[in-house]
Amino acid sequence: MAALHSRIWTRTITTMKLVRAMFLAALGTVLFAQAPEPWQEPLTRRHWDEAEPLLKQALEQKETVAGLRGLATVYRATGRLAAADPLLERVVVLDESVANVEDLAKVKVALPNLRRAEELYRRSLYLRTQSGEDEVNSIVTHQRLAQILVGAGKYAEAEAEAVTAMTIRMRKLGADHPDLAGDVSIAARIYQVEKKFAEAAASWETVVSIQERAFGIDDLKLAPSLQSLATCRQELGHLPLAEAALRRALAIREANQGPIQVEVAQLLDELGRLLFDSQRFVDAEPVYRRSLTTWARLVGPGNSLLASSYDSLAVVLASLTRYPEAEELYRKALTLRDQDDLDSLHNLTLVLEAQEKYKDAEPVYRRALAIVDVPNPEDTGKLTELLSGYAGVLRQLKRPAEAARIDARLKGLPQPAPPKAPPVAAKQ
Repeated sequence: MAALHSRIWTRTITTMKLVRAMFLAALGTVLFAQAPEPWQEPLTRRHWDEAEPLLKQALEQKETVAGLRGLATVYRATGRLAAADPLLERVVVLDESVANVEDLAKVKVALPNLRRAEELYRRSLYLRTQSGEDEVNSIVTHQRLAQILVGAGKYAEAEAEAVTAMTIRMRKLGADHPDLAGDVSIAARIYQVEKKFAEAAASWETVVSIQERAFGIDDLKLAPSLQSLATCRQELGHLPLAEAALRRALAIREANQGPIQVEVAQLLDELGRLLFDSQRFVDAEPVYRRSLTTWARLVGPGNSLLASSYDSLAVVLASLTRYPEAEELYRKALTLRDQDDLDSLHNLTLVLEAQEKYKDAEPVYRRALAIVDVPNPEDTGKLTELLSGYAGVLRQLKRPAEAARIDARLKGLPQPAPPKAPPVAAKQ
């Protein structure tokens, strides 16, 4: 009996030793397999300069998908997309996954190689369908493909992809899902590129409606959507509706960001331009004054960026026949600029002529002509207009001989169409 127990015990110990040896061997294999490559740590830490030579060294020893992707990542992160391109092409050959195909597509878009990018995104959609994954995951791919098709001028196909993305979102997640606003906005931008402003406006109205339900009526996300809606309404000639959208966007930005913000100043300029184009000069004046004050607080009173704000307010005041105030603002704008601005100079001459300040207008005309009166001028229409105005000023100053020489020169230049009304100043 004792001998039997001894034999059983011996066999048990032997079996335990064998199991232990097998476990240790397996553990060693796993640990060896999981040992990180030298390039992995610097790549994870985004130390590109350190990772790059290690990746190149590893790829010289053995080509792997991980190594190729790693080196391509370094190239992409350091702006060397042309160098990343062939590496990612090789990655796709070795491992045609959705992630690898779409990484290559992104690089193709940037290079740009839109035809190849289109092929890759279509391939990605096929792979997603074959894998049976959730359709929601394909929405972004449809949208990227739509943007590529816009770049290639394939607008009908782009619309179809954008609509497909929206349809998937609505079917899977519902018509009130907040991300649907982004889907519809992509379609709206495609319509705008095609100048289908009615469809674009309807789409932006849908975006605003979704955002209101999802985030509230005064959330900051609504402001850019309302501005885009206003742009489309302006193109359609629906100026009161465009004004309403801009004023609401302005109120939302001021409530969320405060009154002294670049976005607020830009919106004031948009609103002022809309009112000016509607010939509502009295309404445009306080808007442009607010814009000027806001820009001055943002950039400082002596910054050259204020010149365009002075110009905008000046042209409104000139349209209201408040010429002395307009003259002062034009002169401030010209003082702020590093070099003469042709439109500002021309507008100033018109304001001075309206006040019968011909002596003051004459040197301003010469400054304007110094810009445009050059060999082979690009804008002969502007040159003709300035020369004609200058000749008129010279006649007022009793200098008929000089005016006659300019008149003779004008005969050889294209004549501009006569204005419908006496010009005072043109909006820049």
